[in-house]
Amino acid sequence: MAKNNVLARSRRAKVETLMRAGKLLEARDLCGTLVRTQRQDADSWVLLAVIHRRLGSYADSETSARTALGIRPRLATAHVALGAALQCQGRLQEAVTCYRESIAIDPDLTEGHYLLGNALREQGLLDGAVASYRRACALQPDFVAALSNLGAVLTAQGETVEAARWLNRALSLAPDAPQVLCNVGAILERDGRFEEARGRLRQALAIQPDFVDALSALAGIEEKESHLDDAKVITERGLALAPDNTALITVAAKIARSEGRHQDAIDLLERLLAQPHDPILDGEAHLSLGALYDRVGDADRAFQSFTEGNRLSAQKLPADYDHHAYQRELDRAENCLTPALATAWSGRDDPLRDDSPIFLMGFARSGTTLLDQILDSHPRLQTLSEPPTVNAMKETFWALVKDRPDPLTNLDESEIAKLRQVYFDAAARFAKIDPRRRLVDKMPLNTALAHLIWRVFPHSKFILAIRHPCDVCLSCFMQSFGINNAMTVFHSFPDTMELYSRIMGLWRRYVTTLPIDYHRIRYEDLVADFAGEARRLIEYLGVEWDDAVLSYSEHAKTRKINTPSYHQVRQPIYQHARYRWKRYARYFEPYLPELAPYIDYFGYCEP
Repeated sequence: MAKNNVLARSRRAKVETLMRAGKLLEARDLCGTLVRTQRQDADSWVLLAVIHRRLGSYADSETSARTALGIRPRLATAHVALGAALQCQGRLQEAVTCYRESIAIDPDLTEGHYLLGNALREQGLLDGAVASYRRACALQPDFVAALSNLGAVLTAQGETVEAARWLNRALSLAPDAPQVLCNVGAILERDGRFEEARGRLRQALAIQPDFVDALSALAGIEEKESHLDDAKVITERGLALAPDNTALITVAAKIARSEGRHQDAIDLLERLLAQPHDPILDGEAHLSLGALYDRVGDADRAFQSFTEGNRLSAQKLPADYDHHAYQRELDRAENCLTPALATAWSGRDDPLRDDSPIFLMGFARSGTTLLDQILDSHPRLQTLSEPPTVNAMKETFWALVKDRPDPLTNLDESEIAKLRQVYFDAAARFAKIDPRRRLVDKMPLNTALAHLIWRVFPHSKFILAIRHPCDVCLSCFMQSFGINNAMTVFHSFPDTMELYSRIMGLWRRYVTTLPIDYHRIRYEDLVADFAGEARRLIEYLGVEWDDAVLSYSEHAKTRKINTPSYHQVRQPIYQHARYRWKRYARYFEPYLPELAPYIDYFGYCEP
């Protein structure tokens, strides 16, 4: 018996050598001979199951793994082999059960944790996937695939800082691994660093020219930057390799939409959603389909798609996600608005008066990205698109005041100077500031912090972007936003209306209480009389007129735009989004009483 075991181990070693050399057919034949002569050798059956799986013979792999388990029911590696065979056949829940059984038998089985993470990720259960990958990385710190996949899932969850740490570790271990390079490219793309992302993706494709993940990511960047010819070439190349690839079909649909081929785009997405695919992209696909149905005038199908897209997107949130965090943040901000605050500044000389930024705010989807592009096209203005500047200032403010009563009113001069410095330091990290141009800070929901901004920069000018409240709320519900406490509110239609009322209610209180210098510009007026509204805005800002403003759409093509409006603001002014909400009026009926005060306040005559 001992002699047989030694012989079996020797032959398995030869099989593994052949596998490492990529000689899978020879490995299968040798391993087949081994199990015929050593039929009770469960480890050899496991090895044969692995070989069959790598050859694409998933049913044979399942049979071999089950044979191993018939010999040794508590062989952890056999449960892993069975799970992998089942996963390859699309039987994900059965695979998860097998992986969990393997871990119950051997908690330190790295492969079991890793493959469990893969299966959970395929099911869209990202929190569970992260936990499994973390365990695999703890057991085997140099496990490149686990490090890379952990980084990819964290990126999908919006945790890009931590994701970068794991991916950089993977990259240091395997600098030429295409999947790692592709995942690093995803983070760079998410941060708007498109050229760096391209570099990583092209590096991956130089190593593996048929790597579909890299092709789809590169096509996505080219489409986002309106390089449609390049995007089409890359997409067609990818679809020739993988006709059912979710990401590539999604990019192809976006290209068709950009070219005005709306029915072609609808057909692509309907085809996509009719087949099994990556649940992580389900939400985005449904939202894109909704936007297309909206363009062809089918409001009911559009609203159904938006609802389903948001439901699926909400499932990506961490299980412990705090849905009330942003409301508490707004409560905290509102409590700082006291009658005494209005007298906290009484016209004192401001040494930074000439350097005070201009703040562009409003509510998401109110036209702030369009205004951003218009203003940045002026040679005397430089816009920062959604920088972390005010957020950095806010965090420092709360660290300074702690539990101080009436904290905003009671800031002293040194603390205000510190907050200004924090602001400008954050701006400098975000972009190269041109001292010859006035700084315009665009962040829609900075509206909720207008009192803090005014307190620190009392000479600043504010631009409030306005759009019909119903159109704003509908547009937010239509979009795929990045994950953060505020944006996740838009997964729910009623919660979107509630947040709008809360933010705009704060703005009304701020401008009633404080001497904020602001200019209100309505989206509908801008698209109806672009030149006139643009001139009035430029005049308010105190800079001379420049005709470059009228060519903002050409200027936008030279800039990196990483918001949901990226494909819209590179087009000339269009009218089709004005009063879109009327096609969806029946869905708004329960919420019109909540929005009516703001419909009236902003001068929209009819609800």
